[in-house]
Amino acid sequence: MQITREAEIENEYLIAQGYSLLFDQILRLRAKNQNHHMKELILVVAKKEQKEEKANQLKQLLYGGFTYNGIHYSRFGKSASQGKQGITAFVSDDIFEELYTITQMDMEIHNCVISKYEAQRCLPFSSCTILPDYMPNIVIIGEYEKVLERQLVKYVVERQREFTDKDTGKKGTYNSREIEEGYKDIKLSPFDGCGCHEKEFMEKVKETLCLDYSPIGSQIRMPMMKGYSVYIPFKALLHEWGYEYITDIYGKRHNIDTIDCIWNTSMFKGHKQFQEKYGNQAWTKYMETVDKYEYKLGINKYSHHIKNLNKKTRMNFQYLQCLDLWNPKYIDYYQHGEIGSYDILAKENAGKIISIARYTADLFEKIIKGDKFYTYKFMGVQNTEDYEPESKYLEAVLINDVMLKDPAVKQFIYRKLKKSIDEAKVGKIYADGFYHTLVGDMIGYLQYAVGESPIGCLKAHEFFCETMTEGDCLSFRSPLVDPSEVNKVTIVTNEITRKWLSHFKDQDVVMLNMYDLSLPQQGGADCDGDIVFLCNDPTIVSSKIEKSVIIDINDKAMAIPQKYNKENLIEYELMTRDSRIGEITNAATSIENKYTDDGNIRKLYSDYASLLRIFQGQNRPLYTAMCIANAVNLEIRGVIRTGCVR
Repeated sequence: MQITREAEIENEYLIAQGYSLLFDQILRLRAKNQNHHMKELILVVAKKEQKEEKANQLKQLLYGGFTYNGIHYSRFGKSASQGKQGITAFVSDDIFEELYTITQMDMEIHNCVISKYEAQRCLPFSSCTILPDYMPNIVIIGEYEKVLERQLVKYVVERQREFTDKDTGKKGTYNSREIEEGYKDIKLSPFDGCGCHEKEFMEKVKETLCLDYSPIGSQIRMPMMKGYSVYIPFKALLHEWGYEYITDIYGKRHNIDTIDCIWNTSMFKGHKQFQEKYGNQAWTKYMETVDKYEYKLGINKYSHHIKNLNKKTRMNFQYLQCLDLWNPKYIDYYQHGEIGSYDILAKENAGKIISIARYTADLFEKIIKGDKFYTYKFMGVQNTEDYEPESKYLEAVLINDVMLKDPAVKQFIYRKLKKSIDEAKVGKIYADGFYHTLVGDMIGYLQYAVGESPIGCLKAHEFFCETMTEGDCLSFRSPLVDPSEVNKVTIVTNEITRKWLSHFKDQDVVMLNMYDLSLPQQGGADCDGDIVFLCNDPTIVSSKIEKSVIIDINDKAMAIPQKYNKENLIEYELMTRDSRIGEITNAATSIENKYTDDGNIRKLYSDYASLLRIFQGQNRPLYTAMCIANAVNLEIRGVIRTGCVR
């Protein structure tokens, strides 16, 4: 294929990408030529194909690569997010071998779980801000695991069932996945993916990102390393506890005063490979390889100050449909009322969803009536200090508010408002609260780091978050399929948090306890940067549906290692070129929004939703999810005599 530079620009083939550790390595390999046009790298978008002809074309492309403008490119890899979008990176052959060795950190791999290893090797693909000329002193500790005994949960079992063929009368058997409820011991990793750092690291991030506040949390990226690190004054804390040294997982003692970061093996993804090859010299050899290839530390994202955040956040249909928001008056009318006897707009008939949506409706009404304050906010004004308008329309309005009457500006506001109103109809309505990044109980983490049995400072069902008022709160995490995933917790403070964690004030970080199922409950979350929506709206909190948590008891089970060769890599590529999460959540919607008085059917719906939660976590093929949705629709037509849709 031959395409001119002009054609590349005209057809938008050249796409701006965020800087990354991979780009930094490509620029280093170039030596003299520092042009940021990455001709050595091409991203190919090719979704998973069902048609045999196109599937074969994709397979041929992955096997043999392609030639573009006289340069041959070969399949190099993809990050986790690229895989969900059907994107694969191809690299020019002149740097392919060297760059591949660099991403492997000089570790020759023969057998591995390919999906897991490829995700680790391709971590340098992630966009990040690089910290120049700074590498902290990092200590690696082990990953703490515990067992929560006798937890009442729902889980999936497989049973062999009999069926009779309607045409032939012959009997046969099939494997049925069914939902059971009972007590299980659940393994928990309370600090999965998170660690802590000292003040110097935090201030370096602040300086590099040019922030006007000190971000307490940072999502870090290094080769074979990812996770979320939060500021804790651990030097002062550990000295008060009487400790002077920490021993890392490789048996080396470190003076606490020399440490910048205490991270763990759930963050250091290369721990197993390096330890198998180098034993207790694993971390030393890793850092030597980092120095050899001049790798730097990158910041993928960071905690935000509350002054830059909205105090209300738009919910979505997934969150709303997993709450008890049915209107009893409407249900009674649907089942027993006469046509025309029910005024859906009458105040006396307003249900929970109307009260929740009232703020959003009032906001739109104020904008329509010309309220300048709310119009400015709606157009994107966040503050009045050093504000850079995000559009020319807003810039013109801020210079002279008479521009609010300009036809072009009015049309801009109209289009934006119409879109927001349409989105509100499908659940995007404002509610109190906003998104926060998860971290484990850092007091317990430091207790584990010095060899104590971790206790932590929070009890079961308690969260610590300085941006939310104390009391009951719901925690939501996307994608949300089953009502049991909505997590009801209590926001608390105590003597320990007030003494050592007061710097959490005004930043969007929430600390979890070590004693409940919050992580597996909320979609199998971990603490490497996952976020949750915390909402304390009284109506929403009171609408929590009580249902036992559905747990994938085989979650994170290891796949069988395979030979790390081209054939198996291509097979992995062909099987992981899309994400079916959207379709699975849509299948859940077809269940959650059906109403029935029949207890047996309600249980059936509940079990279907639980199965979809497990399929979503495993990203099972859409076929299974759609079979469930179709079964629900058949039961609606053939079994249920009365019902209504929200």
